Amino acid sequence: MDADHRGQGTMNKGRRWLAGWLLAFGVAFSACAADKPRELAQIRSQLAVEYAKIGNVKAALDNANQAVQADATYAPAYVARAFVLGLLRQNDQAEQDFRRALQLDPADPAANNNYGLFLCENGRVQESLPWFQKALANPLYNSPQSAYLNLGRCSLKLGQADKANEYLLDALRAAPEYAPALAELAESQLAQGNAKLAAFYFERLRRASANGLSAADLWLGARIARKTGDGALEGECASELKNRYPDSRETQLLLSGS
Repeated sequence: MDADHRGQGTMNKGRRWLAGWLLAFGVAFSACAADKPRELAQIRSQLAVEYAKIGNVKAALDNANQAVQADATYAPAYVARAFVLGLLRQNDQAEQDFRRALQLDPADPAANNNYGLFLCENGRVQESLPWFQKALANPLYNSPQSAYLNLGRCSLKLGQADKANEYLLDALRAAPEYAPALAELAESQLAQGNAKLAAFYFERLRRASANGLSAADLWLGARIARKTGDGALEGECASELKNRYPDSRETQLLLSGS
């Protein structure tokens, strides 16, 4: 499991189907994996993350605990449990699990990236940055765009806009259609008054979002279109936001004239 600093938003039916498939997979294979602790730990860790993604935190924690019980030497099991404990705001326990995962596998890029994100989200921003760098130092890291994104967002929290911009561009160099980095660049450029550049990244975000834009993305698009004077795009984003996410905070902001 790897994480970035972007909200999950509303889960679609495909996500629910995937979680159901994983549940069936876990049930079907748990018996044969009982004598293979590592395999069982892998299955339970994956289930924990998928349950967390659809908001079933109790099932997520149950599976994470079972993953650790199945194989106490499997670092990703502790990362999965730390992720769930973080959602529950049990930060002391979450940090213990992150530390245990990193004791077991200090070079694990996902563990380093997720621990850095945990620190950044809990106000320890400066402390978080080296952990993202440790993740990126691993040549076998298969999703460096996530660590670059987190570096960018956490650098913005420190007021380091130029550094943040470079990290976000690094994320796109690693994965040119990485939607979270495109959204962050569009947002940051809008905040800096560069509406045309924000519109450029938003258009790329639209093309990269095969499953549709989130409420946050649509609200971003409406604000960018307002700044650039693109009435058609503003109307399109506003209409989709109201129709798809009528009870979202972003729809409230739109209708309140913010």
